[in-house]
Amino acid sequence: MRRKKSQRILDSVEYIFCYGLFIILSMLPRDAYPRVADVICYLSCLSMSLKKKIRKNIIAAYGNSLSPRERTLLIKRILKKNIFFITEFVLWAKLKPEDSLKLIEFRNLESLKKVCDAKKPVVLITGHIGNFSIMIASLVYSGIPLTILIRGTNNQYLERFIDRKLRKKGIPEIKKTNTRDIIHQSYEWLRKGNALCILIDQHSGKGTKVEFFKKTVQAPTGAAVFARKYDACVFGAFISNKQGFRHRISIEGPYNTIKTNNAEYDFQVNTQLFYDRIEHYVRESPEEWFTWLHKRFR
Repeated sequence: MRRKKSQRILDSVEYIFCYGLFIILSMLPRDAYPRVADVICYLSCLSMSLKKKIRKNIIAAYGNSLSPRERTLLIKRILKKNIFFITEFVLWAKLKPEDSLKLIEFRNLESLKKVCDAKKPVVLITGHIGNFSIMIASLVYSGIPLTILIRGTNNQYLERFIDRKLRKKGIPEIKKTNTRDIIHQSYEWLRKGNALCILIDQHSGKGTKVEFFKKTVQAPTGAAVFARKYDACVFGAFISNKQGFRHRISIEGPYNTIKTNNAEYDFQVNTQLFYDRIEHYVRESPEEWFTWLHKRFR
Protein backbone atom coordinates (compact mmCIF):
# COMPACT_ATOMS: atom_id res chain seq x y z
CA MET A 1 0.00 0.00 0.00
CA ARG A 2 2.84 2.39 0.89
CA ARG A 3 4.54 1.65 -2.41
CA LYS A 4 1.33 2.33 -4.34
CA LYS A 5 0.90 5.63 -2.55
CA SER A 6 4.49 6.70 -3.28
CA GLN A 7 4.04 5.68 -6.93
CA ARG A 8 0.91 7.81 -7.18
CA ILE A 9 2.86 10.76 -5.81
CA LEU A 10 5.66 10.21 -8.35
CA ASP A 11 3.10 9.87 -11.14
CA SER A 12 1.45 13.12 -10.04
CA VAL A 13 4.77 14.98 -10.04
CA GLU A 14 5.62 13.61 -13.49
CA TYR A 15 2.20 14.60 -14.80
CA ILE A 16 2.41 18.13 -13.37
CA PHE A 17 5.84 18.59 -14.95
CA CYS A 18 4.71 17.31 -18.35
CA TYR A 19 1.44 19.25 -18.29
CA GLY A 20 3.26 22.42 -17.23
CA LEU A 21 5.77 21.94 -20.03
CA PHE A 22 2.91 21.43 -22.49
CA ILE A 23 1.24 24.69 -21.42
CA ILE A 24 4.50 26.66 -21.59
CA LEU A 25 5.39 25.29 -25.03
CA SER A 26 1.86 26.02 -26.25
CA MET A 27 2.46 29.71 -25.56
CA LEU A 28 5.87 29.80 -27.26
CA PRO A 29 6.59 30.19 -30.98
CA ARG A 30 7.66 26.98 -32.71
CA ASP A 31 11.20 28.31 -33.18
CA ALA A 32 11.67 28.04 -29.41
CA TYR A 33 10.90 24.31 -29.27
CA PRO A 34 14.37 23.08 -30.29
CA ARG A 35 15.99 25.26 -27.62
CA VAL A 36 13.64 23.93 -24.95
CA ALA A 37 14.42 20.40 -26.14
CA ASP A 38 18.16 21.14 -25.84
CA VAL A 39 17.73 22.18 -22.20
CA ILE A 40 15.75 19.03 -21.37
CA CYS A 41 18.34 16.96 -23.24
CA TYR A 42 21.12 18.49 -21.14
CA LEU A 43 19.26 17.55 -17.95
CA SER A 44 18.59 14.04 -19.27
CA CYS A 45 22.29 13.56 -19.96
CA LEU A 46 22.86 13.89 -16.21
CA SER A 47 21.03 10.59 -15.69
CA MET A 48 23.71 7.91 -15.58
CA SER A 49 21.19 5.04 -15.49
CA LEU A 50 19.48 6.24 -18.67
CA LYS A 51 22.77 6.65 -20.53
CA LYS A 52 23.91 3.25 -19.30
CA LYS A 53 20.77 1.60 -20.69
CA ILE A 54 21.20 3.26 -24.09
CA ARG A 55 24.92 2.44 -24.19
CA LYS A 56 24.18 -1.22 -23.42
CA ASN A 57 21.75 -1.40 -26.35
CA ILE A 58 24.22 0.33 -28.67
CA ILE A 59 26.98 -2.14 -27.78
CA ALA A 60 24.59 -5.06 -28.31
CA ALA A 61 23.59 -3.72 -31.74
CA TYR A 62 26.92 -2.44 -33.06
CA GLY A 63 29.46 -4.44 -31.08
CA ASN A 64 32.94 -2.89 -31.29
CA SER A 65 32.30 -1.15 -34.61
CA LEU A 66 31.80 2.15 -32.74
CA SER A 67 34.49 3.71 -30.59
CA PRO A 68 33.65 4.85 -27.02
CA ARG A 69 33.55 8.44 -28.26
CA GLU A 70 31.21 7.54 -31.13
CA ARG A 71 28.90 5.76 -28.68
CA THR A 72 28.82 8.81 -26.41
CA LEU A 73 28.00 11.10 -29.33
CA LEU A 74 25.26 8.74 -30.52
CA ILE A 75 23.72 8.69 -27.03
CA LYS A 76 23.53 12.49 -27.07
CA ARG A 77 22.00 12.48 -30.55
CA ILE A 78 19.41 9.88 -29.49
CA LEU A 79 18.35 11.89 -26.45
CA LYS A 80 18.32 15.19 -28.33
CA LYS A 81 16.26 13.91 -31.24
CA ASN A 82 13.69 11.98 -29.19
CA ILE A 83 13.19 14.82 -26.71
CA PHE A 84 12.63 17.13 -29.67
CA PHE A 85 9.96 14.73 -30.95
CA ILE A 86 8.20 14.91 -27.57
CA THR A 87 8.15 18.72 -27.63
CA GLU A 88 6.95 18.55 -31.24
CA PHE A 89 3.81 16.80 -29.97
CA VAL A 90 2.74 20.21 -28.62
CA LEU A 91 3.02 21.80 -32.07
CA TRP A 92 1.02 18.96 -33.61
CA ALA A 93 -1.69 19.48 -30.97
CA LYS A 94 -1.95 23.16 -31.94
CA LEU A 95 -1.99 22.79 -35.73
CA LYS A 96 -5.02 22.14 -37.88
CA PRO A 97 -4.87 18.88 -39.88
CA GLU A 98 -4.40 20.69 -43.20
CA ASP A 99 -1.48 22.69 -41.76
CA SER A 100 0.09 19.55 -40.30
CA LEU A 101 0.05 17.82 -43.69
CA LYS A 102 2.01 20.69 -45.22
CA LEU A 103 4.98 19.52 -43.15
CA ILE A 104 4.75 15.93 -44.42
CA GLU A 105 6.19 14.34 -47.56
CA PHE A 106 4.59 10.98 -48.42
CA ARG A 107 6.17 8.17 -50.39
CA ASN A 108 3.98 5.46 -51.93
CA LEU A 109 0.85 6.52 -50.02
CA GLU A 110 -1.31 5.74 -53.06
CA SER A 111 -0.61 2.00 -52.85
CA LEU A 112 -2.00 1.95 -49.30
CA LYS A 113 -4.97 4.13 -50.24
CA LYS A 114 -5.82 1.83 -53.14
CA VAL A 115 -6.11 -1.20 -50.85
CA CYS A 116 -8.07 0.76 -48.22
CA ASP A 117 -10.45 2.12 -50.87
CA ALA A 118 -11.13 -1.48 -51.92
CA LYS A 119 -12.21 -2.15 -48.30
CA LYS A 120 -9.57 -4.82 -47.77
CA PRO A 121 -8.23 -5.28 -44.22
CA VAL A 122 -4.73 -3.90 -43.70
CA VAL A 123 -2.15 -4.55 -41.01
CA LEU A 124 0.33 -1.69 -40.87
CA ILE A 125 3.63 -2.51 -39.16
CA THR A 126 6.01 0.06 -37.75
CA GLY A 127 8.30 0.74 -34.82
CA HIS A 128 9.09 3.52 -32.38
CA ILE A 129 11.11 5.22 -35.11
CA GLY A 130 10.95 8.95 -35.69
CA ASN A 131 7.92 10.88 -34.51
CA PHE A 132 5.57 7.93 -34.94
CA SER A 133 2.69 9.82 -33.26
CA ILE A 134 2.80 12.42 -36.03
CA MET A 135 2.94 9.63 -38.60
CA ILE A 136 -0.27 8.05 -37.28
CA ALA A 137 -2.01 11.42 -37.21
CA SER A 138 -0.85 12.29 -40.74
CA LEU A 139 -2.13 9.00 -42.15
CA VAL A 140 -5.52 9.57 -40.51
CA TYR A 141 -5.61 13.16 -41.82
CA SER A 142 -4.84 11.77 -45.30
CA GLY A 143 -7.97 9.65 -45.25
CA ILE A 144 -6.58 6.28 -44.18
CA PRO A 145 -9.15 4.48 -41.96
CA LEU A 146 -6.55 3.73 -39.30
CA THR A 147 -6.42 2.83 -35.64
CA ILE A 148 -3.38 1.94 -33.58
CA LEU A 149 -2.89 -0.92 -31.14
CA ILE A 150 -0.88 0.48 -28.25
CA ARG A 151 0.12 -0.20 -24.70
CA GLY A 152 -0.64 2.80 -22.51
CA THR A 153 1.88 4.50 -20.27
CA ASN A 154 2.26 3.35 -16.67
CA ASN A 155 1.29 6.83 -15.48
CA GLN A 156 -2.52 6.92 -15.34
CA TYR A 157 -2.63 10.73 -15.22
CA LEU A 158 -0.46 11.13 -18.31
CA GLU A 159 -2.43 8.38 -20.02
CA ARG A 160 -5.71 10.25 -19.59
CA PHE A 161 -4.13 13.46 -20.84
CA ILE A 162 -2.72 11.79 -23.97
CA ASP A 163 -6.03 10.01 -24.61
CA ARG A 164 -7.88 13.33 -24.53
CA LYS A 165 -5.48 14.85 -27.05
CA LEU A 166 -5.76 11.85 -29.38
CA ARG A 167 -9.56 11.84 -29.24
CA LYS A 168 -9.64 15.57 -29.89
CA LYS A 169 -7.58 14.99 -33.03
CA GLY A 170 -9.79 12.13 -34.13
CA ILE A 171 -7.16 9.41 -33.65
CA PRO A 172 -8.83 6.11 -32.62
CA GLU A 173 -6.83 3.59 -30.60
CA ILE A 174 -7.12 0.07 -29.22
CA LYS A 175 -5.51 -0.35 -25.81
CA LYS A 176 -3.58 -3.48 -24.93
CA THR A 177 -5.71 -4.41 -21.93
CA ASN A 178 -6.62 -8.09 -22.09
CA THR A 179 -6.21 -10.51 -24.98
CA ARG A 180 -9.92 -11.13 -25.50
CA ASP A 181 -10.72 -7.42 -25.86
CA ILE A 182 -7.77 -6.87 -28.20
CA ILE A 183 -8.83 -9.72 -30.49
CA HIS A 184 -12.48 -8.65 -30.53
CA GLN A 185 -11.82 -4.96 -31.19
CA SER A 186 -9.15 -5.69 -33.79
CA TYR A 187 -11.40 -8.18 -35.58
CA GLU A 188 -14.28 -5.71 -35.71
CA TRP A 189 -11.97 -3.01 -37.05
CA LEU A 190 -10.35 -5.19 -39.73
CA ARG A 191 -13.68 -6.79 -40.71
CA LYS A 192 -14.86 -3.37 -41.89
CA GLY A 193 -11.90 -3.11 -44.26
CA ASN A 194 -9.86 -0.75 -42.09
CA ALA A 195 -6.15 -0.53 -41.28
CA LEU A 196 -4.69 -1.64 -37.95
CA CYS A 197 -1.28 -0.20 -37.04
CA ILE A 198 0.97 -2.18 -34.67
CA LEU A 199 4.33 -1.09 -33.24
CA ILE A 200 6.35 -4.29 -33.07
CA ASP A 201 9.94 -3.28 -32.28
CA GLN A 202 9.97 -3.81 -28.50
CA HIS A 203 10.64 -6.98 -26.50
CA SER A 204 7.90 -9.58 -26.15
CA GLY A 205 8.35 -12.60 -23.92
CA LYS A 206 5.51 -14.45 -25.64
CA GLY A 207 6.56 -13.82 -29.22
CA THR A 208 8.94 -15.55 -31.59
CA LYS A 209 12.71 -15.47 -32.05
CA VAL A 210 14.09 -13.33 -34.89
CA GLU A 211 17.47 -11.99 -35.95
CA PHE A 212 17.87 -8.27 -35.28
CA PHE A 213 21.21 -6.48 -35.60
CA LYS A 214 22.76 -9.98 -35.85
CA LYS A 215 21.35 -10.83 -32.42
CA THR A 216 18.55 -13.24 -31.55
CA VAL A 217 15.71 -11.34 -29.89
CA GLN A 218 12.12 -12.02 -28.85
CA ALA A 219 9.64 -10.24 -31.11
CA PRO A 220 5.85 -9.86 -30.86
CA THR A 221 3.90 -11.84 -33.46
CA GLY A 222 0.65 -9.86 -33.28
CA ALA A 223 1.01 -8.34 -36.74
CA ALA A 224 1.75 -11.71 -38.34
CA VAL A 225 -1.11 -13.37 -36.43
CA PHE A 226 -3.72 -10.78 -37.44
CA ALA A 227 -2.52 -10.77 -41.05
CA ARG A 228 -2.81 -14.56 -41.32
CA LYS A 229 -6.05 -14.93 -39.36
CA TYR A 230 -7.94 -12.20 -41.24
CA ASP A 231 -6.16 -12.50 -44.61
CA ALA A 232 -5.01 -8.88 -44.36
CA CYS A 233 -2.55 -7.07 -46.60
CA VAL A 234 0.57 -6.03 -44.70
CA PHE A 235 2.23 -2.67 -45.28
CA GLY A 236 5.12 -0.97 -43.53
CA ALA A 237 4.99 2.69 -42.49
CA PHE A 238 8.10 4.57 -41.38
CA ILE A 239 8.67 8.24 -40.62
CA SER A 240 11.97 10.09 -40.73
CA ASN A 241 12.79 13.66 -39.81
CA LYS A 242 14.00 15.71 -42.79
CA GLN A 243 14.73 19.08 -41.24
CA GLY A 244 13.16 21.04 -38.42
CA PHE A 245 9.48 20.12 -38.23
CA ARG A 246 9.36 18.48 -41.65
CA HIS A 247 9.08 14.71 -42.01
CA ARG A 248 8.98 12.03 -44.67
CA ILE A 249 6.57 9.09 -44.35
CA SER A 250 7.54 6.04 -46.42
CA ILE A 251 4.91 3.40 -47.14
CA GLU A 252 6.13 -0.06 -48.14
CA GLY A 253 4.11 -2.95 -49.48
CA PRO A 254 2.01 -4.85 -49.62
CA TYR A 255 4.67 -7.27 -48.38
CA ASN A 256 4.93 -10.78 -49.79
CA THR A 257 4.01 -12.65 -46.62
CA ILE A 258 3.70 -16.43 -46.60
CA LYS A 259 0.76 -18.62 -45.59
CA THR A 260 1.37 -22.35 -45.24
CA ASN A 261 -0.20 -25.16 -43.23
CA ASN A 262 2.20 -24.37 -40.37
CA ALA A 263 0.96 -21.26 -38.56
CA GLU A 264 3.92 -20.98 -36.16
CA TYR A 265 6.35 -21.17 -39.06
CA ASP A 266 4.43 -18.43 -40.87
CA PHE A 267 4.48 -16.20 -37.78
CA GLN A 268 8.25 -16.54 -37.43
CA VAL A 269 9.10 -16.02 -41.11
CA ASN A 270 6.77 -13.06 -41.57
CA THR A 271 7.86 -11.41 -38.32
CA GLN A 272 11.48 -11.78 -39.46
CA LEU A 273 10.54 -9.97 -42.68
CA PHE A 274 9.01 -7.13 -40.68
CA TYR A 275 12.06 -6.90 -38.43
CA ASP A 276 14.40 -6.74 -41.41
CA ARG A 277 12.56 -3.61 -42.56
CA ILE A 278 12.62 -2.08 -39.09
CA GLU A 279 16.37 -2.70 -38.83
CA HIS A 280 16.85 -1.00 -42.20
CA TYR A 281 15.26 2.22 -40.96
CA VAL A 282 16.96 2.11 -37.56
CA ARG A 283 20.35 1.79 -39.26
CA GLU A 284 19.42 4.63 -41.59
CA SER A 285 18.65 7.03 -38.70
CA PRO A 286 19.74 5.44 -35.40
CA GLU A 287 19.26 8.66 -33.45
CA GLU A 288 15.51 8.55 -34.22
CA TRP A 289 14.83 5.14 -32.63
CA PHE A 290 13.09 5.59 -29.29
CA THR A 291 13.52 1.93 -28.28
CA TRP A 292 17.20 2.55 -27.47
CA LEU A 293 15.73 3.85 -24.19
CA HIS A 294 14.22 0.42 -23.42
CA LYS A 295 15.75 -2.99 -22.68
CA ARG A 296 15.57 -4.22 -26.26
CA PHE A 297 18.48 -6.64 -26.31
CA ARG A 298 18.20 -9.18 -23.47
